[in-house]
Amino acid sequence: MDEGVRQFGAVYADLQAELDWELLGSTYCEGEGRDFFDAQLRERMLDCGLRLADDLASRLERGPGRRSVYLGAAVAELAPILVERLVLQREVIWLNLEGAETRELRRALELVAARQGCSLPEPSTDALESLARSSCDHLWMVSVLTDPDHFPALHDQLYARAGGPLATGRGWLEEERARATAICRALLEAAAPRSTLTTSDEELEFLRPIATELGWRLELPAKSNLSAVVGDRVRICALTK
Repeated sequence: MDEGVRQFGAVYADLQAELDWELLGSTYCEGEGRDFFDAQLRERMLDCGLRLADDLASRLERGPGRRSVYLGAAVAELAPILVERLVLQREVIWLNLEGAETRELRRALELVAARQGCSLPEPSTDALESLARSSCDHLWMVSVLTDPDHFPALHDQLYARAGGPLATGRGWLEEERARATAICRALLEAAAPRSTLTTSDEELEFLRPIATELGWRLELPAKSNLSAVVGDRVRICALTK
């Protein structure tokens, strides 16, 4: 067995045992979240994550000097993040907002890294704008702009829920659209001349026009995968200049 694959299995299993799943569940639910991350959902997260990681492995170049940025990734993205780092030996920059989930992931990753004797990516609260231009050949942004807590009005619009029973009914659409556009622009400006973009169908509504404006050719595959928690369609796209 490849050493990277063996190490991935050991690290992932250790994290599953270390993480406080009740605490994590409370960050996804209003009220009681004790059973949110039950065995079925955790198995689905691994299956979905490994399918995406397998697709990425066929597209991304291996080795030091190759860099990915994961924007807004959380517990559901552990499998592809760890595969990139441990199996593909790539650098992974992981950016997220501070909060209970981010702190718990950081805590568990630090402990597991020490126990397993390896270096693991950790979520950082550094600004997206801190990334050097053209420094990443893989960009990941999945289910960020549809987050009902940080983009409630955009969530309603992109999921066609505005005015319906599932709408949040909160937020200011124009302000959120401006913020989303700035995020997409900063992300794309970090892309190397030949890059891979992993994102959801909803977020492509923002990314495609900005990519065109910045001189990128964006190629969308017919194939998509469903994300484990939200159920968004995720596509691995090619970016070229």
